Amino acid sequence: MAYNKLQTMRDNINAIRLALRIDVEHRYAENTLELEILRRYAGFGGLKCILNDANELADAAKWSKSDIELFAPTIELRRLIHDYSKNDKEFTAYMDSLKASVLTAFYTPQPVIDALADSLKSGGVEIRRFLEPSAGQGAFIDSFLRNGLYPSAEAMAFEKDLLTGKILSALHPSITTEISGFEKIDPDFEGYFDVAASNIPFGDFAVADPKYATSKEIAYRQSTKAIHNYFFLKALDSVREGGIVAFITSQGVMNAASPFVRMELMRRADLVGALRLPNNTFSDNAGTDTGSDLILLQKHTGKKALSADEEFFIQSIVDRDTKVPNNKYFAAFPQNVICTEAKVGTDQFGKPAVIYKHDGGVEGIAHDLRNALGETLKLRLNLELYNNKGITPPTPEPPAPETVKPRTENRVEKPKRVTETHLMQQYKEMKKKHPDAILLFRVGDFYEMMGVDAVKASEILGITLTRRRNGNAGSIELAGFPHHALDTYLPKLVRAGQRVAICEQLEDPKLRNKEEIKPTEIITPPPVVEPKPTPTPPPEPSKEIGTDGGPDYNDNPDPRLFTYNLFGELEPIEKPKRQPRQPKVQKEKPKPTPKIEISDATAKKFRPLSEKELEFYGSLNWEDNPPINGFYETMMSIAHRQMAEMEAERQAAEAAKQGIITENGTIIEKTEGNFIPQPRVAKAATSPPVERDMSPRSFSEDIQYFHHNGSMVVDKGQIGFLSEVRKNGATFTPLALKPEQEKRAILYVTLSETYQQLYHYEAETHEENADMREHLNQYYDEFVGKYGNLNEKRNVKFILLDANGRDALALERGENGQFVKADIFDHPVAFAVDEVTSVDTPMEALSASLNKYGVVNLEYMGGLVDMEEDKLVESLTGHIYYNPLVSNYEIADRFIAGNVVQKAEEVKAWIDREEERIKDFPGFDGIEPFIDLSKESLKALEEATPRRITFDELDFNFGERWIPTGIYSAYMSNLYATDVKIVYSPSMDEYSCESRHKNMKIWEEYCVRGQYRTYDGLHLLKHALHNTVPDIKKSIGKDDNGNDIKVPDAEAIQLANTKIDEIRNGFSEWLEAQSPEFKERLVDLYNRKFNCFVRPKYDGSHQTFPDLNMKLLGDRYGINSIYQSQKDCVWMLNQNGGGICDFEVGCGKTLIMCIAAHEMKRLGLAHKPMIIGLKANVAEIAMTYKTAYPNARILFADAKSFSAENRVAFFNNIRNNDYDCVIMSHDQFGKIPQSPEIQLEILQAELDTVEENLEVVRQQGKDVSRGMLKGLIKRKENLSAKLATIQYEMEQHKDQMVDFKQMGIDHIFVDESHQFKNLMFNTRHDRVAGLGNPEGSQRALNLLYAIRTIQERTGKDLGATFLSGTTISNSLTELYLLFKYLRPKALERQDIRCFDAWAAIFAKKTTDYEFNVTNSIVAKERFRYFIKVPELAAFYNEITDYRTAEDVGVDRPKKHEIFHNIPPTPQQEEFIQKLMEFAKTGDATILGRAPLSETEEKAKMLIATDYARKMALDMRMIDPAYGDNPNNKASHCARVIAEYYQRYNTQRGSQFVFSDLGTYKPGEWNFYSEVKRKLIEDYGIPPHEIRFIQECKTDRARQAVIKAMNDGDVRVLFGSTSMLGTGVNAQKRCVAIHHADAPWRPSDLDQRNGRGERAGNEIAKIYAENNVDVHIYAVEKSLDSYKFNLLQCKATFISQLKRGALGARTIDEGAMDEKSGMNYSEYMAILSGNTDLLDKAKLEKRIAALESERKSFNKGRGDAEFRLQTITHDIANNEAAIERLKADWERYDKVVQRDKDGNPLNNLKIDTCNLSDEKNMGVHLQGLAQRTDTHGQYQRIGEVYGFPISIISERTLVDGREGVQNRFVVEGNYKYKYNNGFIAMSDTHAACMNFVNALERIPGIIAQHEERTAKLKADVPILESIVAKQWGKEDELKQLKSDLAALDRKIAAELAPKHDEKDGEEVKPDTQQPGKVVEANPSPQSQSTDDKKSMVAEPIGNCEKSYIPMTTISKYASNEIHNVGRRL
Repeated sequence: MAYNKLQTMRDNINAIRLALRIDVEHRYAENTLELEILRRYAGFGGLKCILNDANELADAAKWSKSDIELFAPTIELRRLIHDYSKNDKEFTAYMDSLKASVLTAFYTPQPVIDALADSLKSGGVEIRRFLEPSAGQGAFIDSFLRNGLYPSAEAMAFEKDLLTGKILSALHPSITTEISGFEKIDPDFEGYFDVAASNIPFGDFAVADPKYATSKEIAYRQSTKAIHNYFFLKALDSVREGGIVAFITSQGVMNAASPFVRMELMRRADLVGALRLPNNTFSDNAGTDTGSDLILLQKHTGKKALSADEEFFIQSIVDRDTKVPNNKYFAAFPQNVICTEAKVGTDQFGKPAVIYKHDGGVEGIAHDLRNALGETLKLRLNLELYNNKGITPPTPEPPAPETVKPRTENRVEKPKRVTETHLMQQYKEMKKKHPDAILLFRVGDFYEMMGVDAVKASEILGITLTRRRNGNAGSIELAGFPHHALDTYLPKLVRAGQRVAICEQLEDPKLRNKEEIKPTEIITPPPVVEPKPTPTPPPEPSKEIGTDGGPDYNDNPDPRLFTYNLFGELEPIEKPKRQPRQPKVQKEKPKPTPKIEISDATAKKFRPLSEKELEFYGSLNWEDNPPINGFYETMMSIAHRQMAEMEAERQAAEAAKQGIITENGTIIEKTEGNFIPQPRVAKAATSPPVERDMSPRSFSEDIQYFHHNGSMVVDKGQIGFLSEVRKNGATFTPLALKPEQEKRAILYVTLSETYQQLYHYEAETHEENADMREHLNQYYDEFVGKYGNLNEKRNVKFILLDANGRDALALERGENGQFVKADIFDHPVAFAVDEVTSVDTPMEALSASLNKYGVVNLEYMGGLVDMEEDKLVESLTGHIYYNPLVSNYEIADRFIAGNVVQKAEEVKAWIDREEERIKDFPGFDGIEPFIDLSKESLKALEEATPRRITFDELDFNFGERWIPTGIYSAYMSNLYATDVKIVYSPSMDEYSCESRHKNMKIWEEYCVRGQYRTYDGLHLLKHALHNTVPDIKKSIGKDDNGNDIKVPDAEAIQLANTKIDEIRNGFSEWLEAQSPEFKERLVDLYNRKFNCFVRPKYDGSHQTFPDLNMKLLGDRYGINSIYQSQKDCVWMLNQNGGGICDFEVGCGKTLIMCIAAHEMKRLGLAHKPMIIGLKANVAEIAMTYKTAYPNARILFADAKSFSAENRVAFFNNIRNNDYDCVIMSHDQFGKIPQSPEIQLEILQAELDTVEENLEVVRQQGKDVSRGMLKGLIKRKENLSAKLATIQYEMEQHKDQMVDFKQMGIDHIFVDESHQFKNLMFNTRHDRVAGLGNPEGSQRALNLLYAIRTIQERTGKDLGATFLSGTTISNSLTELYLLFKYLRPKALERQDIRCFDAWAAIFAKKTTDYEFNVTNSIVAKERFRYFIKVPELAAFYNEITDYRTAEDVGVDRPKKHEIFHNIPPTPQQEEFIQKLMEFAKTGDATILGRAPLSETEEKAKMLIATDYARKMALDMRMIDPAYGDNPNNKASHCARVIAEYYQRYNTQRGSQFVFSDLGTYKPGEWNFYSEVKRKLIEDYGIPPHEIRFIQECKTDRARQAVIKAMNDGDVRVLFGSTSMLGTGVNAQKRCVAIHHADAPWRPSDLDQRNGRGERAGNEIAKIYAENNVDVHIYAVEKSLDSYKFNLLQCKATFISQLKRGALGARTIDEGAMDEKSGMNYSEYMAILSGNTDLLDKAKLEKRIAALESERKSFNKGRGDAEFRLQTITHDIANNEAAIERLKADWERYDKVVQRDKDGNPLNNLKIDTCNLSDEKNMGVHLQGLAQRTDTHGQYQRIGEVYGFPISIISERTLVDGREGVQNRFVVEGNYKYKYNNGFIAMSDTHAACMNFVNALERIPGIIAQHEERTAKLKADVPILESIVAKQWGKEDELKQLKSDLAALDRKIAAELAPKHDEKDGEEVKPDTQQPGKVVEANPSPQSQSTDDKKSMVAEPIGNCEKSYIPMTTISKYASNEIHNVGRRL
């Protein structure tokens, strides 16, 4: 009959209903109908639907169609169980138990079991004791105990499921039923049973058996991890010698790859047989098709060997073709497979398997099984052994010293046991004291009565009388009732006139150290069987106990004996006092077992001891005063017993006065008269309640890791809070609570502390603690049952009083509107349990080691791949290297990385040191192999060292801090022709200069005289070193007070600047003139400091990310795999301990961040990582993390977390919990208090730097600007104020501050890290534009504090990971701030301690001259050029992973840039002239505005630039009075937008329009509204389809517009970069992006384009060839073209820098920035036709191009020269080697003897062998190879043809043992080997010929050397021609520099305040026609690649064609086409 789910469900419900009713009625199944109903119970193995939610009708929507018919029965089942449950706790326990059984409850068909039982019976097996360890409803019990089979058999059954256990008990009242796991079986039953038979559970479920888990045998330890293996071993322990174990189990037992458990089974038992059952065995009964085996074992512990069958049984095999696993036993005995059909398929897990079928159904299977079992039992069952007539098992322990009677027959007897169980002994001792009372004995959840008491009670109470097994003493009558029913049954006994004694079970008998029960010790240990919520001391007798009207037994704080008085009240009795000398029963240290024990009967025969005897013998004890012999031990026992009896009598006498009898902790009340129940209230007659001490006191318990201020704890039975928590103590403040509240609090504290201990234990040990988890479940269930869910409102407020409250609340999570248990209740969540156990290749082993440990663990790897360590290392050559600095192997990614030069030096030093140490050591030290390994590693480091930068490639700045000051001194002494001393102070970053003998060069030639001060050569030298210019003043009159009016003296400043430039530029020329040796030393120094970094290609492909949940990621985000780029980046971050993840938008930074954080935590690289992100993104980051790692403990800070009232609690939560990750926003991170110590340290360092700079400024006197002085003073005051504030806060809140340092965060992931680029720094370059604000922001400063805290803790750089697609958003100066955050130590190693020191090495300052309002020339400085860029890029890339979307393979559209060159309107032409005039004169009235103020004068060029930008956008931006023009930018833009609107109208394509100027402002004219007006009026576009992002005032409105864009309802969206450039995912229909103006930074342009150029753009992908058109609108003769090209060039060199692919060593950033506007010269060159200014711009760019060309030429020549030197050296070495090889060959060839075939004859002579025949010599050689030890030295053993033969010994390590291997060499000019020096050990002839064969190889070696030499010689002429070449443009470059200097002088001279003079020459128009696009055909010189690499932004020519591709514009810029200001 096919399996019917619905019918099975109904049968199960009926059975459960009946079982629950029977249980309530305290009876068993009484008739055939009830028995039939119960037997139909089939378990829920095929009914997984009960796992689904079924609480209400709405849950039906979540059910699958196939299971929906079971929805109603499931609800019925839940309601049924709920109705019969006493409370929610019990209901939850029932349901959890049922759900757990779903995986294992597949009941076996009855015919199959009958076949097994009948076969055993037929085979002669008689069963007296039967064990069923996994009984279910008792199918095996039914079969084995059915009538006539084994009628008198005693049976014990175990069933873990609560409901199934009740059904089992009801069906089989005559057997012993244990509703618990098999692991709970009493140890007394070891070797007790005859047969154990069952269908056991299967799976990788761990079993909590400490004895097995800690066993020395690996099989036992492994069995606790897989329940099926455990059942086999445990069952073998439980059956007697010869007993049979017959289990049906999964095929996995026999097919498993690991043989350990099967080996242990065969070691301890004989294999009777194994039968493979077909897959359809359980189809009808359980609805599942699964493979299973029936395995029969016979216990035989004394067996000596294995049979062939058992050898097969141990071995599992895998079919090569099908990959199907099998067991060799079934391959050898196919008849043992019960089936009619077999085919290869897959099992339920999708793995290859053989599927067996049987056409006969269950009956057919049973028939064939019966036949097969009959044959198997007949052949292999040892009945003699079973009947105890076989082999006698070894005695487990030595026999006791007593007379042993000789055995009369060879019969195995069960080891002698205690005749009664410990429980019965305990019960009987109690009963002896009170023979006339009915004793209610508490056992677990029941009160039991035994013997006569049971008979009486069963008659009075009407309860069932049964029997209980009592060890070997037979059985005893038993009756009982649940503990909660005491109120019902106790009055009945009292009314019947019975005296009643009530006794708790005093302790678990299984944990007792002695059988003897001492009266005074009975109540001491708490019972293990029923853990209590908290170990509080016993309540005082007089204490008032608040109750709810009924007795409460579960919260009794100190379990002890108790009774009811006549009024029905429970009265606990005070703990009896102990005798002072009474020994303790339990002691931590082990004590000797007493040899003599005195029984009760024996003790009564002794006379009472006297007082002296009691005092003397009572003082003896096993701890500190042991008895000296047996007599003293006997007397000690008697004394202790009599003292205990005397104490008990004394207590009884006292109790008798109150009408109470107390004996041995038992309380017996006189119950004469009628029983009158009374309310449970305190009697007035009782003693008054004792006042509790409510004052604060010291906490009496040990401080745990989870204790901190505000923790709720229990101390001496009182609830309270901790404060002033320290390592060694805390203050406890009691909390006044009502009794019921106190009970709840005690239970909560127990639950909370159990959780903390469980998580901490599993996180630390990575081992599961099943017992503690069971306790946690119990406490939680009890709490929820009594008080409701933790997160219910009535509990939350109370729980949050505890500082750990939020952790406790996290023990529940919400699902479908209900609170459910967190995962930790079911399984460990602190670690992953999956682990690799074997691999195929060494590389896979390496990957596994890196994945698990993060390092190379050779021991672990060897275990995985089963390979010796030396072979493993050899196999991984090139992948791992031995690093002697850490005494371990490292992977190449880690070893050959970072500063390889420094690492190589340290390795070389180690090698030299060790070789020196063992130089004179005669023997083998053991370090030699490691020295050899280190030499190989050193060679790898040297080979990986970057190509050496030559002198000609370097560009030196005068004042670079790394150059020794002695070089500067030598240069200046040469320049000044006198001795000059220069000293550098690193702490102050200051140079000081002095000369004792000043001369005319210092006084006159290099001197500038100002009106107030003379600046001699030494002053200018100091400025030259610092790259600054003196601020020379002059007077232009007097003010009203008669003081001089001081203004800058421009002429003097310019002169000083000229002389300073002469000093600085002359330095490079002086270096050129130095000797080659000097240059080499300088270059070596540079290469060691800067050209030493190697970034390996990080390969993270080996990572498996064990805890990562790809299924959830796929379901929620569609992420089905991890990109290789993401794996590589995670690996880099783990290897480096942080770094920079520079991935473009959409490349997976968020997932990288989450995975890296979790992996750092898992590998122990970080203990508590933190992620901070933008407010708009942080929730998504948290969701991604939780999706990727659903079991991770993350703390996400929502808005409420940082409210004023919650913030402190949240900080405490971080500090006090070991979260996997803490996630919060940037703003929230800024609110975290930083460590005051770190703040003080950093701010003090900054203040010291400011004060040092201030002192330097003051020393320089009036040669510095007043502004610089004022600025430094202001910074000093600000920093001093901050320091004072921090110090005050530290003093005021010394113990209250919870700062970042205390939180334990040790790694920070900073998403969108460019938000923190505004970091403070100190600089003397106050006049340099584009450096940003040196003050920085508080946000950035907080991050610096946090990172420094981590770096201080670890002692290393990094400690943080920056993630951003725009790490360098605008300028390379931002790199310094990145390095300041992440690499302070690395910077310090390069002698960089401040920004000025960094800029002195990598930046060049330029000075441009501009007019001010007084028509004076002013200098404008900026760091425009960056030098040594490749080394700067290497320093950056070492810690950075940079990937573009193309690198990652993100499917997104490509951008197609279209440039619109728009002619200016007449109004714009006119205004351009005004702008040029304003730029010259500074007269703002020309522009129609008020004159410039003093402040505005300083920003004149910024104002001019701003006007030019507005003019280019629309003239109405300057003045709304200007009218519209059909040819302006707005009209042009509207026309293109309308064109795209119509083109993609069918697809509803959308467009973005960007402009940072002219944004939407209601009621004012603006560019947005103007374009919208044109689109509506001129092109008929509906107004509602055009929106402005500025209209969205709320986030909700913003999201609505974004959705409308994606839906196609909004077609055109206007916005600025800041509002529309980020956080807008409206790309779905984007077809075009329009840039009406140019932003300032390349990153802004990327953000704009990213709105459409991103994944998810469906319309562009399908209808626009996966392209998004990007339109750039530029007005001719405006700044538009220049700005766009500048952005393009900046973006290019930033990208090349990140990739490390720069060709040029110098970069020009251009001359315009957001803060100060454009360079004056280029501004005028663009807006005017001034020839001089335009020529100056051209000259600068041409010079830069030529310098780049020269550097490139020198680089190429340097490379060629280096290569030529290397080849020449190699040729010389090869030729010398060839000569020596030829000499050896000639010598050998002259003497060698050959046979007729030309083969050499052997001429071997061995010094230590007198025999000359090959056989004996071969044997002798083989003996030498095996026994010789030369300790690493070559030792002569003989010769061949005159060539000496030597042997050398090498140390090896095999299987952990050191050995020696020998190699043989033939010595000539070289040492020659054959077969790598090893001789043949199996062939004596081959062994002897080894040496001749080695010499015969010489010609081949010569040929190899000659071939290589010929190839090298062919390269020499080419390299020599390259090296001989000279760069032919040196004169041209010098002339251009001279022309530029002359032009600068001319411009300075011609620029005058007269407005009527013309500046420069008139530019004549070109002869080409307007409107044509110039297709440039420049000269080859101008087309050189080096010109392109100069990266200088160029203005774009005037062109009237509407569309010009952006690539053409870039090409024009690169080839220097200057057509601005004139027509083409």
